[in-house]
Amino acid sequence: MEKIKNLFSVIKQDYEKALLVVVVVTLALAVGLLYWLSAEEQQRSESVRRDWKTRKVKEPPAVDMRPYAKALEVARNPERVDFGLPHKLFNPVKWMRGPEGRFIVDRSGKTVGPEALKIDSVRPLNRSLRLLSVLPDNAYSVEILFEASDRADARKPRLFTMKLDEKVRLGGGSPRNPSQLWLREVKGKPEDPDELIFELTETKERITVNKSQAAIRAEAYVMDLSYSPENRQFKNLRRDSVIAFGGEEYKIVDITENEVVVSNRLNDKKTRLKRTSSQK
Repeated sequence: MEKIKNLFSVIKQDYEKALLVVVVVTLALAVGLLYWLSAEEQQRSESVRRDWKTRKVKEPPAVDMRPYAKALEVARNPERVDFGLPHKLFNPVKWMRGPEGRFIVDRSGKTVGPEALKIDSVRPLNRSLRLLSVLPDNAYSVEILFEASDRADARKPRLFTMKLDEKVRLGGGSPRNPSQLWLREVKGKPEDPDELIFELTETKERITVNKSQAAIRAEAYVMDLSYSPENRQFKNLRRDSVIAFGGEEYKIVDITENEVVVSNRLNDKKTRLKRTSSQK
């Protein structure tokens, strides 16, 4: 009992040292435990990394992109919104007074205006070259005609006397490249040729003619139109001709064998009219 009292007396005197010893021992145990735990955690991490590299992962299911592709295609090519006839929101019905005083109701958009024009006839404007006769000294009498020419005097037949390799001025062209007719070649006997070969120097086009057959080609067209709402007739219309009806002016911008294109001179709106089978 005395010994115990002495021990407690010593501890009481040196409790600070005893406490320090306990703390140091505890810290040493904690460091040892942390080292052991860190080693175990590192081993576990290595195991996870090794398993991740070697483990076969199930691939996710393929994403169906068809709905998105379809939506993208619709966005790229949206449906066309047609505000034309028979919709009346932007195309109100026109009421017009005819030449006889009666009202004309345009419900279809084709009763009045350029759509109401009718093609009555279409005629070609030809370029023709004919061999008229063979003259003495191997000369040739030829006739050329340009019905589509812009100049009225050039639309009349013109006669020329030409020899091989001779050129005649037709008018037009440029100073460096004038429009000329060139007799390039005579096939057969000069006094009785089988064919004559000409060239238009401005375009380098070759034209072949003989005694029995002329060279004819349509270069443009002339047209007759009618406008029934006003009982009007428009004759001999060429390209760039201007006509007036319905209080507006229209320009003929193109004529072919089967159609005509007219343009409103106010807003440049073009209307294409086709020639029907009954009009041919």
